[in-house]
Amino acid sequence: MSEEKIMESAIRALLYEVSATPKPGLVDRLNNGAHNDMDFFSFIDSSVALHTYFYKIKEAIAALYRQWRTLPPAEAVFQKLVPLGIDAEAKMKQATGGVNTHKGAIYALGLLTSASLECLYLHGCCEIPKILKRVSDYVAPTLEKDFAHQKEALKLSYGQIQYEQMGLLGARGEAYHQYASATEVGIPMLETALERGCDINRAMLHALIGLMASVMDSNVIGRHNVEMLKASQCRANEVLEMGSVFTIEGMAAITAYDQWCIDSYVSHGGCADLLAVSVYLHFVKEI
Repeated sequence: MSEEKIMESAIRALLYEVSATPKPGLVDRLNNGAHNDMDFFSFIDSSVALHTYFYKIKEAIAALYRQWRTLPPAEAVFQKLVPLGIDAEAKMKQATGGVNTHKGAIYALGLLTSASLECLYLHGCCEIPKILKRVSDYVAPTLEKDFAHQKEALKLSYGQIQYEQMGLLGARGEAYHQYASATEVGIPMLETALERGCDINRAMLHALIGLMASVMDSNVIGRHNVEMLKASQCRANEVLEMGSVFTIEGMAAITAYDQWCIDSYVSHGGCADLLAVSVYLHFVKEI
């Protein structure tokens, strides 16, 4: 494991995620999914533009370790990452003509590459549990502060707060919960498919369908509502029941699900980001 391998794994994860085809409702090599403002090449342009982002993270983390000579406070690291993420979003939009192709991935992979570098500097290797715990430590202070303020301001019930935390927090909630969707669904399904002889494309599709079937994707809720999300999750579960990528029927169901998502204007963008996270962590494990 080296700093360079960490940076390369982040870029590869971005490129692999968009290349997985066919992804229901999402941009891939075949079509634009449920999007009319972006295509496959938008994601390539955005990925290339983000190349410097990960190297700036490396420089920032290395500087912190020269300063502290030990593990810096998590909040101090997070504060270093914030302006880098803002700058990366600006570069993304410049490359895509203002379109948001990778905002969620900028957040997730920024946190993960930072934590991976810290793990490398401290332990000489990248251990996934340590990386994920550190990511949670990064976001915990601001997240808990935000919820305390929100609960006081809106007088939300405990159940509402819990629903917000577990269901609709999107990128921040996934980070806070140590990317449980990736570690419990995405990575196991990806690696199971690879072990069963699938190529990386089909393995990623299998992982994505699993994520779409189980994750409370705030992108779908934002475009529609919880009912539409549940309808889409039913479709994803039907694909799994028909054999997913392992059967002819399952692959046909994925194609039909893609068309349904396009027609229904459904895009599981949060799941796409979690696929990139799953692929990144898989790469880190394999190095």
